[in-house]
Amino acid sequence: MCAVLLSAVVFIRRSALESSSLVVRGMANVLMLAGVEAFREGTGVPSQQALEAFLNTHQEGGLRYVAIVEDGQVLASAGVGSLGKIEDGTQLRFEEGRGRFIHRLRKPRPPDGPPAVSGTPPMVEPPVSQEPRRNLRIGYDFEPVTALELKERSQRLLFVAAVSCMGILGLAFAFSRSLAQREALAAELERGRRLAALGTMSAVLAHELRNPLASLKGHAQLLAERVERDEVLRPKADRIVGEAVRLEQLMNDLLGFVRSGELRRSGTDPNEVLRAAVEATGESSVEARYLPGHEKVELDAGRFQQALENVLRNAVQVSPAGQRVEVGVAQEGPALVFTVRDHGPGIPKGDEERIFEPFVTGRLRGVGLGLAITRRIVELHGGSVSARTHAEGGAEFRLTVPARGT
Repeated sequence: MCAVLLSAVVFIRRSALESSSLVVRGMANVLMLAGVEAFREGTGVPSQQALEAFLNTHQEGGLRYVAIVEDGQVLASAGVGSLGKIEDGTQLRFEEGRGRFIHRLRKPRPPDGPPAVSGTPPMVEPPVSQEPRRNLRIGYDFEPVTALELKERSQRLLFVAAVSCMGILGLAFAFSRSLAQREALAAELERGRRLAALGTMSAVLAHELRNPLASLKGHAQLLAERVERDEVLRPKADRIVGEAVRLEQLMNDLLGFVRSGELRRSGTDPNEVLRAAVEATGESSVEARYLPGHEKVELDAGRFQQALENVLRNAVQVSPAGQRVEVGVAQEGPALVFTVRDHGPGIPKGDEERIFEPFVTGRLRGVGLGLAITRRIVELHGGSVSARTHAEGGAEFRLTVPARGT
């Protein structure tokens, strides 16, 4: 639409400029004919009164200055203006909104006729002045008002078209942005509905399975104690206990995922939260960096420690043997940033956000709730979680929360 509008305006402007040029030439022709008609009689320089009268007659049409020129010298003039560089000929010059041209004022007197033939009576003619006509020229400096109006209107039209195009582009951008925001909002609402349904289902399943699972675990532990000396049955009983413990952990993860109650904030040392998470994960597998001071911030220590443990356990699991996971906490402006970097294969391109979705996992064991729970806890603290593949290999997670002091 903008291209069509601009093309039409450019065509109209070009036509207006061509029309204005024709108007300038037409006005020059009118002035030339009028000058010849007004000053064709006589042989000398027109009087000042005649020049003033000619200027007044054509002033409304744009004439601003008229001058009589002989051999490059101005002999008489009327009005305000100039001829610029005086040249012979009738070439029209149009510059700075003014038109200027010069032409011959009168045609030269024709030469005398041949002598009369002998015996032929001479023709009787009225007496004619024998004064030779001078080589006078007349120059004009005029302002083509109509042509300038056409040019000005074309420029205004071009400006209006440019503004209109900018408005159309702005509306198109606003519409596309609004549409993108609407789609993002719809996707977020759909995600919220899906997570709400998933949370409800997980809560029901966890509640219904928790009691039978506790009974199964207790009896399995009793059975393991009874067959402690039986080399055949003991491994099988231990296997049952281990699977019961794993299912119990799964139930706890499901309940932790659907849990969205208020945080129990208190003055907490970030170094202590990080140290507790490292100890729970295994100090031999983690290299930690702490804040130099011991300022306390408002955190739910228990839940934030859980968020850190989830990320640390994943990092330890994907790192090769002998490679320690690097974790640290730093103050960046008004925020605390906990950074966890592993030495695994990194994050597949395009999955930087997907890995935080529930039940997304690349491991054979686990159901993919750890990072989803971490994001939930950090967002409840008013922060954000991001992940990327480090330039030197491995994945890097950043848990950012506001550093609200006590």
